[in-house]
Amino acid sequence: MKVKAMKPLLGLVFAALLAVGNAAFAQQFAGQVVTMIVNYTAGGPTDIEARIAARHLPKYLQGVSNVIVRNVGGAGGNIGVNQLGEASAKERLNISYFTWDPVDQLIQNESLRVRYNDLKFVAGFKQVSLLYIRRDTPPGIGKPVDVAKANLFRAGALSPTNHSTIRQRLALDLLGAKYETIAGYKGLGDILIAVRQGDIKLTSISLPTWSASVKPQLVDTGIVIPVLQYGSLRPEGAAGRSPDLPEVPSFLEVYKEVWGKDAMPSGEKWQALQLLTRIMDSMYRTVFMPPNAPAAAVAEMRAAMAKLEKDPEYIADYEKVVKGKPRFILGAEGERIIAELGNVSPAFLGFLRKYIAEGK
Repeated sequence: MKVKAMKPLLGLVFAALLAVGNAAFAQQFAGQVVTMIVNYTAGGPTDIEARIAARHLPKYLQGVSNVIVRNVGGAGGNIGVNQLGEASAKERLNISYFTWDPVDQLIQNESLRVRYNDLKFVAGFKQVSLLYIRRDTPPGIGKPVDVAKANLFRAGALSPTNHSTIRQRLALDLLGAKYETIAGYKGLGDILIAVRQGDIKLTSISLPTWSASVKPQLVDTGIVIPVLQYGSLRPEGAAGRSPDLPEVPSFLEVYKEVWGKDAMPSGEKWQALQLLTRIMDSMYRTVFMPPNAPAAAVAEMRAAMAKLEKDPEYIADYEKVVKGKPRFILGAEGERIIAELGNVSPAFLGFLRKYIAEGK
């Protein structure tokens, strides 16, 4: 009888201990300063999106009243990445909101001292990118396919190793366009000014800047037209248009209009464009924690991000700025994308390094 009487009591004790454990597990950030490192300067699209997330995230972190945004720009975003990756014990609860550039890891850029694979993945955000061109590019641009018929034109870009610069070059090469890359612009704002002034004719951009600046200032005023979105490049030739940009043709659509409806790109340049687009369009922004972040803290932050994905107030604020829905990448899907960085063949890496060097 005593043994039977003890069973309910033991059950209550176990339940109480479990509740205490769960509470501790879910309060890793309580009373702590949570800093979100943004790897670009204030006012840009990465910073704007980060601040929207930081405003709503505390609702899902017990004991946290606000998330502090710290802008750490420089070296194409790598200074901020290094700061997170080299976090001290006091900074182990920091999080990121990056526009990441896996190319720097692939080519072992000296300015990137850490590996993305070593950071603790929390969440990613899917986002489309596109190319646009001035209508007055000789002999005149009336539709996207005309980019392949244009006279030699200048294409503006960030650093030669930046993922957007490389994808832009690859797409133009595969289309047979005649262009000269003018790289080294410090930011998207400088490139936008250069396009408006006619110093450059073509460049690439991600959805937030397209929606907030390029479309109202340059498209709606008749100065530029969109050329293509990289989209989800599918080997079988499907269009791959993003639901956030249904009016802009995909790369494969424009390619087939240039080279014929049965044509399909091939070779190392096509393989490179597929790889970079598969990575970047699948996960353009990233949220990581430092390598020394406690597993329980990473789990709590992942859970908070999963709740943020369904937050109607956050979604409304995001859509107001970006003109598209926040498309989260969570769990195994994001980890698979990051793991792909370690599975690239030496032969491909050799091609990529040579291709970048040729563009400098």
